[in-house]
Amino acid sequence: MGYFFNNTIENQQIYLYSGGYDPTEKGHTYGPTVRSGYMLHYIYSGKGIFSVNGRNYHLKAGDFFFIEPDKLIKYEADQDDPWAFYWIGFRGELVKEYLTRTSISANYPIFTSKNNQQIKDILSEIIEISLISEENDLLLNVKLLEILYQLTRCFPAETSSARNKKNTMFMKAAQYIQNNYERDLQISELSKSLSIDRSYLHRLFIKELGIGPKEYLTNVRIRKAKELLKQSDLPVKVIAYSVGYENTQQFSRVFKKIVGISPKEFR
Repeated sequence: MGYFFNNTIENQQIYLYSGGYDPTEKGHTYGPTVRSGYMLHYIYSGKGIFSVNGRNYHLKAGDFFFIEPDKLIKYEADQDDPWAFYWIGFRGELVKEYLTRTSISANYPIFTSKNNQQIKDILSEIIEISLISEENDLLLNVKLLEILYQLTRCFPAETSSARNKKNTMFMKAAQYIQNNYERDLQISELSKSLSIDRSYLHRLFIKELGIGPKEYLTNVRIRKAKELLKQSDLPVKVIAYSVGYENTQQFSRVFKKIVGISPKEFR
């Protein structure tokens, strides 16, 4: 007998929205169809065929298969030994970003439990958590993060070491800005903290975003200021200080230059 659950508390960043397990009938077919989110299946018994991108994969107990959103897929249970599988469906901005760090995709959708026993165990834990009557969305999403971590650890994306090093340096710089925009952050401090030349830092940002680090810092501050203006009743002076501007007039000038209207008009 099959089982499935729905997580009704949506999260735009990381959202395990559904899951379950399905024993199937001999020759049972699903599709051709597309799915709205990512899915991961673990075959715990039997055999079947999974099809994606014009390729057929003959799978057995112990195999996983991965589905990307909006990809045409089909699966079919074996005529003599039909498969049964655990499955989860998930989506979110963080999910999409983390999956780029893995080699698992519609082009490489298959792996086995020999490579990673932990993912199989986490899927079982997810089913157990879903049976809890109280709100369990946080626990479900934590388990999804654990699965994504295991995928990045065991099946990392293949990138050149030089490109990866540059991208890591840019990510560190961007994260430093996001963590410190609230104070009087100077770009010279950023380059010093990363032990890189300021001109090299500028080239990194231009290559990744098309803008320099100073402009990126300003954009982060103004984006946060817009959120505070819309979502709070804080005075403009307090909002200015909260996003790294000690001078309210300077904040208002920069805000109007970027947004086109003053903070008060925006509110």
